[in-house]
Amino acid sequence: MNITITPESDWLSSNRMSASDMDNDSLSDVEDAKPPVHPVPQMQGAFEESMMETLNESEDPDSLDRMSTVDSVSRRKMLLEQDEYQRTVAGRWKQRPGEQFHPLWKLVAQISFGMHLLQQGLAKSDEEVIKILQTHVDEIDGFLERTTEDFDLAQGDIDERIRYLKLPLEHGSVFDTMLNDRNFRIAIVEGNEKIEHIIDRTAAAMNDSLKDVQKGLDATRELAKYLTRVDKQWDERTEEHDSVYLAMIGNTEGWTRAFLTLQSKGNALRRALVQLGGIVAEMQRRAGAASRKNL
Repeated sequence: MNITITPESDWLSSNRMSASDMDNDSLSDVEDAKPPVHPVPQMQGAFEESMMETLNESEDPDSLDRMSTVDSVSRRKMLLEQDEYQRTVAGRWKQRPGEQFHPLWKLVAQISFGMHLLQQGLAKSDEEVIKILQTHVDEIDGFLERTTEDFDLAQGDIDERIRYLKLPLEHGSVFDTMLNDRNFRIAIVEGNEKIEHIIDRTAAAMNDSLKDVQKGLDATRELAKYLTRVDKQWDERTEEHDSVYLAMIGNTEGWTRAFLTLQSKGNALRRALVQLGGIVAEMQRRAGAASRKNL
């Protein structure tokens, strides 16, 4: 007997009534409803958490659109000007307190569940499932594009500061002579403090982004394994299903390459930050020596 399951979004939307529209018993029934078994056991928890989040999604003030319209220049400006480091520029891609699973894991869990519905013939509407899959694909593409922009902008900023600050040290004797001027020393020390702030903020954002990238890479690899496995079980797929399957294979391959590229960019940025930190430390050392000499 064929069992028809509503598409993922329909199944989730059936749970989206706010608490104000339900009595306590009804809300409890929704929260206690047993979710479908996910085809990838490693994603069951992430899938369940993503479904439970929809209960409070409309009333959560921190439920930000992953596809943020803030450009990379504005994000970096916000990052550097915050009084304290916060991942506000990360939007919905940050893993918030209380969440057990990263947003990318939950998103990939939804993608693999959608493919499961198509492969098993359980969807009420293949068209709706495919539409949902495309939305999720766009979200991951958006994350990769956004993170690439942030890394490239940060790298360019740090490289420019390295080139600018290396010049005085390449003419050390002239620089040391200039440091005999107290006002110049003060300007150097204050400038270095600003640079150290930029290094600290850039490093914090970079480390958080690299954690996101690793989560995305791990989830994508699990999706790739599932797609390889399901290919052997999906004997009689339609032309449309075959197109969706091949497109998803292409997506996982492209995402894997993109995540690995982002890891390389992150490592390059880390090296540049260490180099810039070394330059700042050397300038501070020379300024301190000049200050003691001119007491």
